[in-house]
Amino acid sequence: MKNKVVKLIFFLSVVSMLGSCEDYLTVLPENNQSVYEFWRTKEEVESVLGAGYVKLRDAQEMLFLLGEARGNGLFFQNEVTELQREAQKVRRMDILATNELARWDKLYAVINMANSVIRFGPDVVQRDESFNENVMKSFLSEAYFQRSLAYFYLVRSWGKVPFVKIPYVDDEAGYALPASEPGEILQACVADLQVALESAKSHFPETNVDNPLNTKGRATRWAILALMADIQLWLGNYDAVIASCEEIINSNRVGLIGKEMWFNNFFPGNSNESIFEIQYSYALGQTNSYISWFDTNTMYLISPYAQSLFAADDVRGLNGSYDAGGKLWKYIGINKSTKRNSSLQNDQNFILYRLADIYLMEAEAYAMKAADAPGDPNLDKSLELVNAVRTRAGIEPSAGSSDRLGMIQAILQEREREFLAEGKNWFDILRVANRDVPGFRELALTEVLQVVSAGNQAMVRAKLADPNAWYLPVHFDELSVNTFLEQNPFYENLGN
Repeated sequence: MKNKVVKLIFFLSVVSMLGSCEDYLTVLPENNQSVYEFWRTKEEVESVLGAGYVKLRDAQEMLFLLGEARGNGLFFQNEVTELQREAQKVRRMDILATNELARWDKLYAVINMANSVIRFGPDVVQRDESFNENVMKSFLSEAYFQRSLAYFYLVRSWGKVPFVKIPYVDDEAGYALPASEPGEILQACVADLQVALESAKSHFPETNVDNPLNTKGRATRWAILALMADIQLWLGNYDAVIASCEEIINSNRVGLIGKEMWFNNFFPGNSNESIFEIQYSYALGQTNSYISWFDTNTMYLISPYAQSLFAADDVRGLNGSYDAGGKLWKYIGINKSTKRNSSLQNDQNFILYRLADIYLMEAEAYAMKAADAPGDPNLDKSLELVNAVRTRAGIEPSAGSSDRLGMIQAILQEREREFLAEGKNWFDILRVANRDVPGFRELALTEVLQVVSAGNQAMVRAKLADPNAWYLPVHFDELSVNTFLEQNPFYENLGN
């Protein structure tokens, strides 16, 4: 059999097969004739599922920049990596269809691994007696999570994208499909996640209870519910957001860790508050460049605007999220005063969901349900959830607002304090910009302009008057290989 061999280091222990982390050798068939021969055992299904998590880790820098490049939390300083240089252009609204950040191939690589498991995994139950229906469905629940997460990033970054639900067997193959509407894609993702919940695990067995990397690094029921709440918040389905958030909060599987333990979210990570993290391990050679980004080469600093949001006694502020020089301390410290060993501790996880996010998503949903009238119980509930996060941070409760717009602004600022440099800020602003509510687009634009120089504000404001400008262009290479695609109208006449 002719095989395509791709070496992959899978970051989590596959407890039903191995019991400890190790390298994966994922062998995928090159053509349809050998597909049947490949998909024969449970282990082959599991290795491709593992490859989906590896592909997600490969995309981590992209995920970070998609969520931060056009936000207002970071100051871009030294240009080091190619993707960071391209992100600088995105920040300046100097965006062409050749910008490297506009490439979406890393996200489609995640999707392809998930599609492969979803398409071929069920067939293996008939071929491998050790592979039963329940285990197979739990694998599918993880694959649905991987695919939905990747599409959520794609939709929030590009808007309309090709909606591919079948695997391809050649990494060089293109997606010769027209783009689908964002709402259509996200509604399909919600439906998939509903199916995933039916067989999702509440936790995975661990070899080290102090570092639950399986439960925090694989898609549990709580990770699926978190992603579903995030998508439903984007879609404006607020009752569904509240239902998912409440199930997580009441699960007793995660909890807000106390003020004195807040930094444990980042070191050592996989805290009790965590729901899903992209995992790294120095011991397994799975390291990242955070110390280079945030310390050695100082590519990113906290923006003056973001710094102004923190009270002096906020545990998330000075020596929490950032240091006296403006460096992102949450990525380079091991506590409030000690820096990481750059040679041995360059394996911090990248957090996608933790419980504070659930509180603030639910707060936003209640705020959006409110009428603009003092005493609305939805505003009261929203404020209660915001203040739960603030109390944990050791700061005074917020007074909130008597109207929906003011409450949303308070939530945006609270999210910035809590999730500074965690890849969420731009998506939070864009979610507000997309609301068809008076004042919301202007609020979002005001947030964007916080880090734009006075001389460039008129230009940025003029460009963002076009809703298409809030999204990235389709990369020139994608237009070349997929003739069904059309360029985002804002970029049609800007050249390459």
